[in-house]
Amino acid sequence: MPSTERLESADWLTLSDAERIEWTGRPSLFTIAPQLLLAVAVGVGGALTVAAVEAATEGPVPAVVRLLPLLGASTLLAVVLLRWYRVRYVITTTQVYIKRGFLSLDVDRIRIARIQNTQLSQSLVERLLGYGDLIAYTAGSDTLNIEFRAVPNPARVDKTVSRLLNRPENEPQTLV
Repeated sequence: MPSTERLESADWLTLSDAERIEWTGRPSLFTIAPQLLLAVAVGVGGALTVAAVEAATEGPVPAVVRLLPLLGASTLLAVVLLRWYRVRYVITTTQVYIKRGFLSLDVDRIRIARIQNTQLSQSLVERLLGYGDLIAYTAGSDTLNIEFRAVPNPARVDKTVSRLLNRPENEPQTLV
């Protein structure tokens, strides 16, 4: 689990005095592996193309042309990693958060007590690679559901939510 000290000071995470972080994570790195391989292929393919052009012209190509494959691969790699890094999932003792974004920010937050059911979903490949989706269905008129997409070890995340649902402070309130 990543260090929670820096996370606790994030302005989008509103922890009460008694509240603590139970789980935090991001989508599995396996979900971006094909795009990372594409970035490497762009770099290698571009470098081979530059080498072939250099051999065919029997002379050196300008330095800027040699840098194009590296620039293309680096840009693609940066975009893929930033798109992955911008998503953060947090479960506290009383709330669930999904944060998306850097410059613009989108935060979904629900109280644990509003969660009615959870659904865990994994394909065969996802099971083999150890990630999957968890959806927390909520009560209420706005029907905001929280979706943990491609989280590592989704069964552990589901157990964390279930354990928190069974705590007295998260039990549904009944009117007498």
